[in-house]
Amino acid sequence: MSRWILGLFVLTWLGCATTRTAAPGSQEPTTTIEGGAGQLRVSDGGSGGIPVVFVHGLGSNLEAWSAQLDHVRASRRAVAYDQRGHGGSQPARDGVYTIEALAEDLDQVVRTLGIERFVLVGHSMAGEVITAYAERHPEKLAGLVYVDAVGDVSQAPPEVKAWFTQPQPDYGPQQAQAEFQEMLGPNAKPKTREQVLASVARVEPATILAIRRAMGAYAPGPGLARYTGPRVAIDAEGPHVPFMAAHSIPEVTRVTLPNVSHWLMMDDPEGFNRALDPVLDRAR
Repeated sequence: MSRWILGLFVLTWLGCATTRTAAPGSQEPTTTIEGGAGQLRVSDGGSGGIPVVFVHGLGSNLEAWSAQLDHVRASRRAVAYDQRGHGGSQPARDGVYTIEALAEDLDQVVRTLGIERFVLVGHSMAGEVITAYAERHPEKLAGLVYVDAVGDVSQAPPEVKAWFTQPQPDYGPQQAQAEFQEMLGPNAKPKTREQVLASVARVEPATILAIRRAMGAYAPGPGLARYTGPRVAIDAEGPHVPFMAAHSIPEVTRVTLPNVSHWLMMDDPEGFNRALDPVLDRAR
């Protein structure tokens, strides 16, 4: 698999009582919010400053951001959630996994939590989700942070587009594990590798394929120009990948971290937090 694909993987409070469980790596419990097509598990904690909302990538869950949640919550509110079909969130009741539907889940989360303006951080596949959100709700955003994130697959070579839109017919759990194992590469720390593969095992292969097809079908629209705030990409150091956000989303400032995998925020949380802090400090 080429480095561009390796870099690829590069949402109303319920009226009834909600289930609250401890979020590993974070002292805040999780709760449940009704999304656009099912319940979403959410972690919300901290206070002060402009809030930060973290969106994980394909096959992952909110625990991918544990180190960032603990760090950011020392000085401001921070939220993370499991996207539909991932972690502790329900699969989509309607079977829809488009980028637009995922962005609507994100809006359900922030509206339910009463968050009016915030910094939005998205990893890998979530790069498309945060772009779609910025197109629809630019007035709510104080910053966009793309974390080794996909930007515009329409700018990818034909064989890469085909990989998104024409997956192998026998794709199942073994294929998913092998694929993510390869994507982790040699720079992934053992704990990162273990956590990523465990989270992938909890996601239905059909969900992975549905979102991958949606990624291949999505392209940023002219509405993104209405968002005029800061755009930053924090990436794993590596070669130029044309469809990644750092290279395909206009006016993005890129920062790189060395010796990390695609899951850089887990491999080097301190380095990632140092790169994120200036973005948060500038947010207005």
